[in-house]
Amino acid sequence: MKTRLIICLILLLAFALRTYRLTEIPPGLTHDEANHGVEAMGVLDGEFRFYFPRNYGSEPLYSYLVALTMWGGGENLLSLRLVNVWFGVLLIAAAYRLTADLFKNTLSSLPSPLSPLFSIPILAAAIMTITFWPLASSREALRAGVLPFLTTMAVLVFWRMIPGHRRSSILSTQHSTLSTLFLGILIALMLHTYLAARVAWLVFPLFLGYLFFFHRAWFRQSWKPVLAALLLAGILVIPMFRYLQTNPYAETRLEMLDNTLQAVREGNFAPLIRNASRGAAAFFVPGFGDQFLAYNIPGRPVFDGLMGLFWLMGLGVCLWRWRQPAYALILLWLIVGIAPSLITGPTANTTRNLAALTPLMVLPALGMVLSFEFLVRSFEFQVSGFRVQGSGKTPRTTHHAPRILRFVPIAILLISAFITCQDYFVRWGQDPDVRAAYQQTLVQAIGWVNEHAAATQPLVFSTVYPGPAHDPAIAAVILANKEQPTRWVDARLGLSFPDSAAASLIIPSSTPLHPAFVPSGQQMEQVDLRFDDLDPFFTLYNLTPGTPPDPTEAVDFNGAIQLIGATWSHNPAQPGDLVELLTWWRVLDPLRVGPIVPPSFTTDVVFFTQILRSDNSILVQQDRLDVPSWGWQMGDIVVQIHQLALPGDAATGEYQVIVGIYDRLSLQRTPVIDNTGAIIDDKANITTLLVQE
Repeated sequence: MKTRLIICLILLLAFALRTYRLTEIPPGLTHDEANHGVEAMGVLDGEFRFYFPRNYGSEPLYSYLVALTMWGGGENLLSLRLVNVWFGVLLIAAAYRLTADLFKNTLSSLPSPLSPLFSIPILAAAIMTITFWPLASSREALRAGVLPFLTTMAVLVFWRMIPGHRRSSILSTQHSTLSTLFLGILIALMLHTYLAARVAWLVFPLFLGYLFFFHRAWFRQSWKPVLAALLLAGILVIPMFRYLQTNPYAETRLEMLDNTLQAVREGNFAPLIRNASRGAAAFFVPGFGDQFLAYNIPGRPVFDGLMGLFWLMGLGVCLWRWRQPAYALILLWLIVGIAPSLITGPTANTTRNLAALTPLMVLPALGMVLSFEFLVRSFEFQVSGFRVQGSGKTPRTTHHAPRILRFVPIAILLISAFITCQDYFVRWGQDPDVRAAYQQTLVQAIGWVNEHAAATQPLVFSTVYPGPAHDPAIAAVILANKEQPTRWVDARLGLSFPDSAAASLIIPSSTPLHPAFVPSGQQMEQVDLRFDDLDPFFTLYNLTPGTPPDPTEAVDFNGAIQLIGATWSHNPAQPGDLVELLTWWRVLDPLRVGPIVPPSFTTDVVFFTQILRSDNSILVQQDRLDVPSWGWQMGDIVVQIHQLALPGDAATGEYQVIVGIYDRLSLQRTPVIDNTGAIIDDKANITTLLVQE
């Protein structure tokens, strides 16, 4: 009863830590998180996939789980993050149950007042509750956060299929069949969750191999149901892998593993050794932890101070007792689970190592129990010696020693919890770099829009990341009105005028309006954020439609967009000048501008501008587009500023200037057509530039 009460209190504490200010810390939303939200909203709209290709590709399970929470709680940030909160708490319960099964015959032998707290399962659950890494992963809206629970449940079912750990060594047929089905489904779910699962599942056949060599009787009674479970998992994941085989564009992250492995295949082991040593040091050596600040305080190891020491002790115990199946399973699970980060190095290992989260948390629990068992036994030996030599009366300290020792682990856990809360909620959660990584300025701007902007008025957002899988995905999750029309630009060199009377323009300090655009915006309000933010304010403008400054005869690019005007910032220019060409375009049919490109399934074109010499060779060229084509809407006016740096040795004279459009992937140019639809060119001669001394 006392143990049940303790684990219930631990689970309540875990839930409290994982829900406290959940929509405020992490302080915003990353693009990876937002894309899961977009995928989930697509599921609610009837878009079902075996694999989601957005944002470098992702396995589907997490987005379907988010869709379920959004169906019940609304399409918002809270619903997006709640999934991993629940699975983070369930993980602690599953890890407690598994650890109790693994070490039920090797639990603490400390005196009874200490044993409930000093049991390996309780300590493992407590450590998992208060450690920075599992706390952070339970509050991030990333698909990897579900993997630890699924892996732990799979190992729990697997362990219960191993007859040797039971008093009765023969499983009933019914229990064996259910366990086989359950294990196969859990492994399949793992593989539908995160890339690291493609390595993590190997723990099951590897442990069977261990049993074959060292516990042959157990192997003979368990290999058939386990093999059947693996075959079932393989069948269940065929559709996803078939999809990836026929759609190779959907998955690009494998390159991170392939680079190191390719070096090994070529006989160069240096990158692997370097990455493996750094990846191992990330668990306990300060400065070697995950350097990716979106998931960790850069360099912070998984375990600090005493916890790091206990972790090493627990690892040593497992290595010493490797012939005992429970310890061997923990070792194999640990090695297989951290294999991806041993290949790629410590950066972002807080996501790549999540399959090994449970064994990593069990090791310091083992170390703590064995350490305090040693202390108590040493104390009792010294006291008994004192009794023999003394008056025979029990010293007063004998009665109080166990009670005092009982508070030592509590003190260690409380100190660790305090450090974690300070590091996560204050040091990390309030850090300006972290706020920038989580796009806090954009999130605050969208919050302002939700409260103040008219629901039908178009919004034009200026941002450093105007790609379809970047800041627009954040807006899709956080905007209260999901139907509100939006445009995305980088206003330092591009601007979009929606085909309407007016629009709201939101400009963060990181992408200020180019001076040429200032007359088009009437400043309404500046909203200041924290003074130490990297992007400390955003400004709201009323955007009114502009008129091309130098109307010319429209040039039609494939019926998709018309060039309707162009002007120079200054003309004539001198050698070495930076000249700016302002071009105005009217959108006709955005889908005709270029091919629909996966994985976002949108157009992705670029404007090119060339200043030509008299022999048609290129003097200078710029290729860019700051108003992405995937966001164009029929009737919009798109304005692009082309900055061209003239060579210092440019000859004086008059130069022809041409512009055009091409697809970023295929480099295919968008043709110029006449009023009958016939192709007449793949570029437009628009103006000249006079260069003089």
